[in-house]
Amino acid sequence: MNNVARWRGAVALVRDAVEHGSRAVQRIQIESARRPFGILERIPGVAEPTRVVHGVHDASVTAVHEAIRGVNVVVGATIDFALRRADKGSD
Repeated sequence: MNNVARWRGAVALVRDAVEHGSRAVQRIQIESARRPFGILERIPGVAEPTRVVHGVHDASVTAVHEAIRGVNVVVGATIDFALRRADKGSD
């Protein structure tokens, strides 16, 4: 196994770690906010605004983590392309 193959393996590991780590953090952030929002959503007078804020919170958390995973894919593909080019150049 050459150095380029090792780098490609390391890149794959980092890509997977970012993907799965982001999904786990997203799930935790949404689930941990659910309880306080749920309590506030039962209180008359603040229930409706709280539902709106809850929706915005969940949507923004989801958008941030989708962006993180999207950048991860692009960076990983770019590095993989560069490493393939480097591997061809070392022949």
